[in-house]
Amino acid sequence: MNDYINIFKAFGKQEYVIYKNDYREELKNNPLVNGLWTVGRWFSFVANSHTRELEFVAGDSKAVIGYSHEEMIKENAQFVANSIFKDDYRFVTQVIHLTMKYVNELPKNQRPYVYVVFYVRSVRKDGKVFTIQNQNIPLVFDEKNIPYVFANIITDISHIYPTNIPHAVIINKFSNQQYHLDLNNLQLAPHRSKFTYRELDVLKLLIRGFTSRKIAEILAISYETARTHRKNILNKANTNNTGQLINYVLLNKVV
Repeated sequence: MNDYINIFKAFGKQEYVIYKNDYREELKNNPLVNGLWTVGRWFSFVANSHTRELEFVAGDSKAVIGYSHEEMIKENAQFVANSIFKDDYRFVTQVIHLTMKYVNELPKNQRPYVYVVFYVRSVRKDGKVFTIQNQNIPLVFDEKNIPYVFANIITDISHIYPTNIPHAVIINKFSNQQYHLDLNNLQLAPHRSKFTYRELDVLKLLIRGFTSRKIAEILAISYETARTHRKNILNKANTNNTGQLINYVLLNKVV
């Protein structure tokens, strides 16, 4: 069973360790965090790329990666480096480089709306390797609107047996463009969605557990139309049920 977790709401219920700055308000007001979701155990940390320090930790880090909040803060940048599986480290740095280059080329008003989702292997404190989703969200920007403080929302996704690891998705929420990257493709070619705009509306409600009848009511469409959309969505995603669809959406960052 998968539990759909709304990150925006979850941040208000967590225990925190704050080393330098309390970023709870920035997280709650960030246009990207509100609407992010995940499936599985998670934790989050805020990192400053200028100082190379962790400044804030939340969530169930002990269960996910074996480190307490205090241990993460103590290890600081070394924790981040050690937590990435060595074979995936170069890919992560390449994607970060491409993302920052892409952000620099955008108009200033678009830059706060770009974030990256990584699907890579990570290393627990006990040495066990497992697969994570890292939603990397910009929080603080310099005078040129270039981000330098980031929230990293880490989810253990080993239970859904992801393939094509490592890969990443660069998302521009301003233009609704996506760029999918893996070891065989490090080019920023726009990705075309399989789904129509209406199907995406239905899909967002499906993964939140709404029935076809409730979706029809919310979207002011007929029950039969809602059922047809659901059938088409499952077919396009090559899935048989909503549980499989949630996994598909999570791994492909469809919404």
